[in-house]
Amino acid sequence: MKSYIVFGIISFFVLLIGILIFTRKGSNKDTLNEEQGKNEKKKSDKVGKTVAELIPLADYDLEQHCYRMKDNTYLDIMQLNTKDLLNSSRDEVEYDCLKFAKLYKLYEDDLKIIAMNFPCNTKRQQQHIQRRIQKTSNPIYRQALQKDLEELIWLEKHNTTREFYFLIYGESVEAIEKNRATIKTVLHTGRDGLIMEIPDEKKEQIWIRLNNKNLLMRTS
Repeated sequence: MKSYIVFGIISFFVLLIGILIFTRKGSNKDTLNEEQGKNEKKKSDKVGKTVAELIPLADYDLEQHCYRMKDNTYLDIMQLNTKDLLNSSRDEVEYDCLKFAKLYKLYEDDLKIIAMNFPCNTKRQQQHIQRRIQKTSNPIYRQALQKDLEELIWLEKHNTTREFYFLIYGESVEAIEKNRATIKTVLHTGRDGLIMEIPDEKKEQIWIRLNNKNLLMRTS
């Protein structure tokens, strides 16, 4: 009889301990859920940065033809003239490589090269062929010119060209002018040069495309 009583008391205490453990786990879980809910609410209350805050540009300096950054430094863009390496002579390619090697020795500030695909611009060729079409009175020749014009229009709509640019940085207006002069002196501009200056409109297109990867650019 005593053994039954002892067994009953032990079972009661075991059951009581189990209830206490289960209750404590439940309260800890509720507390954890409450803390997680508060953390998620704090995260949701935070407002993300806008695009204007993330982009480092402040404005475009029309007098200096370059961008002014938010930290009062300057950024300019120049286009690299690409060449057909397969059809160029070995001496010509080596000479161009030496130009770039000289530039990297003389240039002191930051310099970045970027590549970008732009629609193939055939507007000048189209205008030239249109003038020839207007002047000719030969129907066969006119038909051939019209076919060439249609091919140029198709290329402009469906083909792209890869262009390369220098992003030039400078701590001040004087620094950006010095860096531009160094690049133009070493790489040369013009028909056989390796560098060319680009208009303000093209710089704007490049920067827009750089910050909008999926944007389809149009030729003007």
